[in-house]
Amino acid sequence: MTIPSAVFARSSRGYDLQLGTLRIPQSTYLLVAALVVGVGGGFGAVAFRALIALATTLAGDLTRLLAPLGPFALILSVGVGGAIAAFVAARFAPEARGHGVPEVMAAVALRGGVIRPRIIVIKALASAVTIGFGGAAGREGPIVQIGSTIGSVLGQLARAPAPIVRTLVACGAAAGISATFNAPIGGVFFASEVILGDFAPRSFAVIVVASVTSAVIGRTMLGDRPSFDASGFVLVSPRELVLYAILGALCAVWATGFVKLLYACEDGADRIKLPATLKGFAGFAVVGAIGVFLPQILGVGYGAMQHVLDGHVDIGRAALLAVAKPVATSLTLAAGGSGGVFAPSLYTGAMLGDAFGRVAHLLFPTWTATAAAYGLVGMAAVFAAAAEAPITAIMIVFEMSDDYTIILPLMIATVVASILGRRLLRSTVYEMKLQRRGIDWERVRRPHALAEQTVAGILNTIDRDAVAGTDEAGAVAARIAGRDGVAVTSDGAVTGTVSAASLASALARDPHATIATLTIPVDAVLQPSDSLSRAADLFADPAVIAIPIVDTAGAYLGTIHRSDVLDAYRSGRGG
Repeated sequence: MTIPSAVFARSSRGYDLQLGTLRIPQSTYLLVAALVVGVGGGFGAVAFRALIALATTLAGDLTRLLAPLGPFALILSVGVGGAIAAFVAARFAPEARGHGVPEVMAAVALRGGVIRPRIIVIKALASAVTIGFGGAAGREGPIVQIGSTIGSVLGQLARAPAPIVRTLVACGAAAGISATFNAPIGGVFFASEVILGDFAPRSFAVIVVASVTSAVIGRTMLGDRPSFDASGFVLVSPRELVLYAILGALCAVWATGFVKLLYACEDGADRIKLPATLKGFAGFAVVGAIGVFLPQILGVGYGAMQHVLDGHVDIGRAALLAVAKPVATSLTLAAGGSGGVFAPSLYTGAMLGDAFGRVAHLLFPTWTATAAAYGLVGMAAVFAAAAEAPITAIMIVFEMSDDYTIILPLMIATVVASILGRRLLRSTVYEMKLQRRGIDWERVRRPHALAEQTVAGILNTIDRDAVAGTDEAGAVAARIAGRDGVAVTSDGAVTGTVSAASLASALARDPHATIATLTIPVDAVLQPSDSLSRAADLFADPAVIAIPIVDTAGAYLGTIHRSDVLDAYRSGRGG
């Protein structure tokens, strides 16, 4: 799975790709790779939706076959889907269970973006069965994991360093969101805000390329229409903004309950010692039982959300569904199903917002919008509170509804929900899953120290050049142009270093001076197992211009410069 001639080498512009005698700048490689990931993510989203449609058809056929059993037909059909989905994930790729997004975040933070290629197939199968057979989960988690895996595999094929692989993973996440929800801007912000956790200009630009490419494919093959018809909503009076702020606070409380219920159900399911298949069947059967009375909670639920926006859901039904959907989603994922929490968050927010809006319009009929407007805003607010991603929530819901007139209420409610949600949860729905595995997302995403990062983690990208003591200053100066120093070796062992400044001084006096006369003995060397914090401590001495790296036998492996430590700190890569 590797390209033998592909080698990334450090340069002043980052990491250039060396293909034989051809040197490709990092920016060029990333643009081309982003296009490829965008194409893969676009077609992946199309194929995934087709797979869900196929699973839905099979589930319908099974339900009709079991029709003589009455209400039990649906319960058994959904249960069979749960058994299949749980078995596929548990047997072939346990990381394909659940949301999908936390697994991508963990890969970005801990493994340099490396994701197993099999996830593309296993996640697609498990999630398609989960959703198609009625599991109350969303498409966003699976397509983010599928798209991210496409980006990761492309980086692995080229043996790219961790910062590039991570960027391609984010490109894949953006591509998946962009195509499946027809939301290219939202896809970009989701990848930057949730997956990477920052908006670095260089990565942001290539993420945009991947997202736009995927959107073009998605719109060509799936249609260029927003996910929801939500036109005509307006802000009737500035006084409504107070009501929307109250809705944001209510959504934060509701989202907190949703997230806590989700993980309480997972804890309960983990304590039940049953084979994955039986656990999947039992959990999904309960979801099916709920679906007998409330069929709107089954699957992704976009149809039910559109009913809210059309004003066709009464207050009692909306309130009931706002409770039932989180319960069904929690059971689905706890039982071993595979699917996202984004769509269930939208669904819950739509129902909660609609119920709130009906009460508001009943109390203040002359200066409030219809209940459906509050339903649309609630969609963004619940997700913003659960994921602490207000920009993503605003942009995705805006693109999915194609309605700019509601943007002010959308902004007010999502910001209030996001701030209050963080205070209540002290985390996000995605981070919490990582924390339960002992992973401190904030620390690994933005390390304030380099103690847990090792020299081995950057060994494939550092300077491996060295000179001999018999070399002449004139020849060496040309070789190390742009570097602050170089290691001096003899028979594979380090004898010292020579600085660019001493070389420049020697050239002015005698270009034929030997390197041996300019060599500075080194007081310390590094080994691959040493932490980068040790390297940073050594570089605190201004006299240290470069530090040789040797193996346990003392053989020279390469040289680490200050810029290497700085890059490692910025990107968070390590061994």
